[in-house]
Amino acid sequence: MRITRFPLYLWLAGIYPILHLYLENFGLVRDFEVPPTIIGMILGTTLVFVAASRVILDPHKRAFYMSLLSLYFSLTGHVYVMIFMPKSLFIWNAATVVGLILLMMALHKLLPRHNYAQFSAPFNLILAAMLALQIITLASRMVAAGKYDQVSAAYAWQGAGRSANEQAYDSSARPDIYYIIPDGYPSDSWLRSAMNYDNSEFTAALKDRGFVIAEHAQSNYAASLLSLASTLNMQYFEGNPSNFNDVDYLRLSIATSEVARQFQRLGYTYVQFVSGLFSPSPLADINREFTPNGPIDILREDTSLGARALNDLRQSGNASWEVDFFFRMPFISTYIDTTALRIIRSQLEKLRWGPELPPYDASAPERFLASVDEIRSIVAMPEATFTIVHLLKPHYPVSFNENGEIIEWISQPSPDEFFAELGFVNAKFLEMIDVILQSSKHQPVIIFQADHGSTYGHSASPDNRTTLFDVYAAYFLPDSFGTDIPASFTLINTFPLIMNEIFEADITLKDNRLIELLVGWDVPFEQKDVTEEFARN
Repeated sequence: MRITRFPLYLWLAGIYPILHLYLENFGLVRDFEVPPTIIGMILGTTLVFVAASRVILDPHKRAFYMSLLSLYFSLTGHVYVMIFMPKSLFIWNAATVVGLILLMMALHKLLPRHNYAQFSAPFNLILAAMLALQIITLASRMVAAGKYDQVSAAYAWQGAGRSANEQAYDSSARPDIYYIIPDGYPSDSWLRSAMNYDNSEFTAALKDRGFVIAEHAQSNYAASLLSLASTLNMQYFEGNPSNFNDVDYLRLSIATSEVARQFQRLGYTYVQFVSGLFSPSPLADINREFTPNGPIDILREDTSLGARALNDLRQSGNASWEVDFFFRMPFISTYIDTTALRIIRSQLEKLRWGPELPPYDASAPERFLASVDEIRSIVAMPEATFTIVHLLKPHYPVSFNENGEIIEWISQPSPDEFFAELGFVNAKFLEMIDVILQSSKHQPVIIFQADHGSTYGHSASPDNRTTLFDVYAAYFLPDSFGTDIPASFTLINTFPLIMNEIFEADITLKDNRLIELLVGWDVPFEQKDVTEEFARN
């Protein structure tokens, strides 16, 4: 049989849907899983083709009907999503299998035996041409992605400038550093004056453990993204110089901050607990995510930016283009989920996430509890670690009662509901801090500092222009270092003060400025300087 007449289209028909799926998700899935998927398809098709020779002797006829089966296998899950969901997948599979059998029976009766051989050459040509177009498209996207490397270069993990032999270990000279961020936690003075709530028991417990309280600390911005970006980069953010959407620009600025880079240059291992608010970091040594089956680590190569999204972004010239900086998804399980094997969807979820299930929602109470518990694993690491733990508590919704039992979410809690949860949340904060203090080989640095204040639980909804700048802030440094917090203090100077004290970094402190957002957190660069109006001297 001449090679041009051999029914190669059978194998090409199996490759085409795989490459099509990859092209549709270019930059969003794991590239390295595509070749094994194609190889697996080729091997499986070959084995079935050889085994089926016992039933259908004619190779052309065999290839024709196997192609129909291959296309059905590759497309049925995808078509189901497009036209049938969320109705019964079992009914869909049963109906389409019956339809396929009837089609094959009809073709078997209608087509003369010699026609099958005539199909091979034109089908080979058609599928080869379609595949060639896919390969050309893929090559062009790869070239285009290469052109935009400079767009993401500033965020690449290689920028840390630390080689493996420079890795530091926990010591008195390189103490572990924990940046614990309770979201929306106001100071004791505000709780007392505006809410008539006495939070002194929690503060006294921190003081007993050696913390220094910055009683008049203020956030430079009254919103999480800008506040954290400013604190972790030791600079003000007055505009967006990138081609990214404003929110994505801030999220990525947090995940790949200048503070993290400086600690990595000092040999620190950068650990980020993924909170759901900002992106997994392409800079971090560990991105720890939380699922119902336990914590997982997001692979560094899965945090790279979507090349297709960057390409589209540049071509659009639109700085407000949405780019989702989530980590890359597995390709193999994504492909299987578009096939006839979608029927075992519950098992495919395990394939998609390995032995784990999809991560908790950002505000899930289980995520908060898991984050508190997971700190033990970081304390046990011999390396010197810089760990960011952003906890979406006491931010609403309220999801715990006073006993720590998970309750139905309350989006607009009353004062009683808010403070019932706050008592439990405070206990969990202390539990986390005690694990760090008691299990660390050397005294650590602990920064317990809110990103902004809040009016949560206040039935009268007071003017939040002032209160959202007011934050809870407490600091623990090893005995050999001092903690001299200025009377007038804003969060932008948090790390300069600590790095100057511990590492003699000689970082110049920034002027204290308070900047109000005129529209909202999702329009971050509509700003007004309100320093003179609200700053504490």
